[in-house]
Amino acid sequence: MQNRRIKYSLILMALFMSFLGQAQKQLSLSDAISIGVRNNYDLQISRNAQKSAAINNSRGNAGELPSISFSTTGRENFNFNDKEDVRTQTITPEVSLNWVLFNGFSAKITKQKLETLEEQSKGNTAVLVESTIQDIVLAYYNCLVQKEILTVYDELNKLSEDRFKRTEDSKEMGASTTYESLQAKTAWLEDQSNFLQQKVNLENAVRTLNYLLAEEDNETWEFTSPLKEVEAEYDLATMKTKLLANNQTLKNQYLNQSLLAQETALAKSRLFPKLSLNTGVRSNNTDMYYSDNTPDISQNSTDAFFGLTLSYNIFNGGTTKRSIQLAKINEETSYVKTDQMKHSLTNQLLQQYSNFKVQQSILELAKEKESVAKLNLELSAEKLKNGAINSFNYRDVQIAYMNAALKKFNAIYNLIQTNVGLMRLTGGIVDELE
Repeated sequence: MQNRRIKYSLILMALFMSFLGQAQKQLSLSDAISIGVRNNYDLQISRNAQKSAAINNSRGNAGELPSISFSTTGRENFNFNDKEDVRTQTITPEVSLNWVLFNGFSAKITKQKLETLEEQSKGNTAVLVESTIQDIVLAYYNCLVQKEILTVYDELNKLSEDRFKRTEDSKEMGASTTYESLQAKTAWLEDQSNFLQQKVNLENAVRTLNYLLAEEDNETWEFTSPLKEVEAEYDLATMKTKLLANNQTLKNQYLNQSLLAQETALAKSRLFPKLSLNTGVRSNNTDMYYSDNTPDISQNSTDAFFGLTLSYNIFNGGTTKRSIQLAKINEETSYVKTDQMKHSLTNQLLQQYSNFKVQQSILELAKEKESVAKLNLELSAEKLKNGAINSFNYRDVQIAYMNAALKKFNAIYNLIQTNVGLMRLTGGIVDELE
């Protein structure tokens, strides 16, 4: 009866776990990228900044358009006299237009600067998109790696449990000692501990992915994309060309360089005179109301005005000259920074490329080592049953297999990480992973 209850409990537990598995949402790598690019918190903030830059990029904000204003003034005046009191009511509406016709081409330069700022904002979003995609890809594959490692620990846990049970049975028959049983139990408990810790590692990896996707922390997924090895091959010369042409961070530096050149042009524009137009229409409506027999009087007049103002700064203590000199220094500094960035990115490319080639070799060695260790584990399990080796030798083989399996999965992940880094450096991460 007791065995039957246990059997029913196991069946119900299996059904429950199956239900949980079905309740999980399926998530492929492309789905994860799509969700992350759409919902990632940093990207939402960056897109709002991009919208602000687009709104600021207007002719009116650059000073190319005139300003038109309307104003009206009302006044009530009371005049108390001995003969007769007078109340005077005056209303003066006015419409005026002010327009800077020329200011050393500053309006045109400012408009170009606003356009560059909008492009720079788009470039910042593009860099963040690349960074987000890179983080999502690595987080997704890290989940797959942690899941595979959990499978290894589960396999070792089951082997240790089987070994402990056989040792217990052997001890009851007098074929093994209590010491051997305790050693087997210690190994089993250690494998259980590793298994539980790895479950936490997997859960944390999923939480990291959920944060990047802006999903709930407790969201669980059925990962449908496989943990596959990188099969890409690269030509270093081609990659250098792509880096200089397509790297988004370098493109943003070119935009920053352009902004500083525009700042220099703006500083130079202060050397020119400023010509402004002021025109408008003003109306004056006056009504006079007398307290006795004098008839009320109403007067209305309208006048239009037109004026040009020319101003020129003759001397301001050398402020304009210093502004131009500082702007030129900043512009020259941007050229140096561009060269520095090119050198730095090229250096990163060379390092990543060398690391990629090394990681390819490491992975091949790790695969071969894991294959040998797994075969050795299978053969050792048979030898342990036949009494050809003792439990200590078998435990050493288990640990060797575990280490080989972990190194293989870590080698796969390291190669993926290096490959994604190369794709981002050469500006192809978005196109490659779409």
